[in-house]
Amino acid sequence: MGDEERVEEAPKKKGKGKLFILLGLVLILLMGGGGAAYFFFFKKKPKQQPQGQAPTPQAPAPAPAPAPMAGAPTAVPQFFYDLDTFIVNLADEDGSRYLKVKMTLALSNKEVQKEIEKKLPVIRDAIITVISNKYYKDVATPAGKLALKREIMARINIILTTGKVVDIYFTEFVAQ
Repeated sequence: MGDEERVEEAPKKKGKGKLFILLGLVLILLMGGGGAAYFFFFKKKPKQQPQGQAPTPQAPAPAPAPAPMAGAPTAVPQFFYDLDTFIVNLADEDGSRYLKVKMTLALSNKEVQKEIEKKLPVIRDAIITVISNKYYKDVATPAGKLALKREIMARINIILTTGKVVDIYFTEFVAQ
C-alpha cells in the first residue's frame, strides 16, 4: 500500500514542476519584452564616430537658436498641391454620416506636381476609397485625423514614382 501512495504523489510533483517552469518562461519573456520596449522607445542613440577616428573632445555648444513657435513645423515643404473638396459617406451602418474634407499635399519635389496632375483620377479614387472605409469614431479624434493622414499619404505614395507626398494638411474638415 505504501507503493501506491508514492505513485500517486509523483505525478502531482511533476505537474507542479512544469507549472513553475512555464511561469518562469513567461516571466522571462515579459522581462525581455519590457527591456526591448525600453531600449526601442526610451534609449537615446549615441552619436557614432566614423571608423578609424579617435573620439574628439566636444567643443562648447554655440548659443541656442530661438525656439520655434509651438506647433510650428521645423522644416516647411516648398512644393504643394491643392486637391478639390471631397464629400464622402462614412462606413457607419445608418449611412447618414459623411466627411467633407479639403486637403493640400506637401510634396518632395516639383516633378511630383506634374505626376499628380496626370494621375489625379487614380489618386482621387484612392483617397475616396480610404475615407469611405472609415467610421465617424475613426475620424472624430485628433489621433484619428492623424491616422487618416498617414493612411492617405501611404496610399498616394504607392501610386507616385517621381517623388512622394511628405505631409498632408487638412484645410477643411467637417465630419457629420
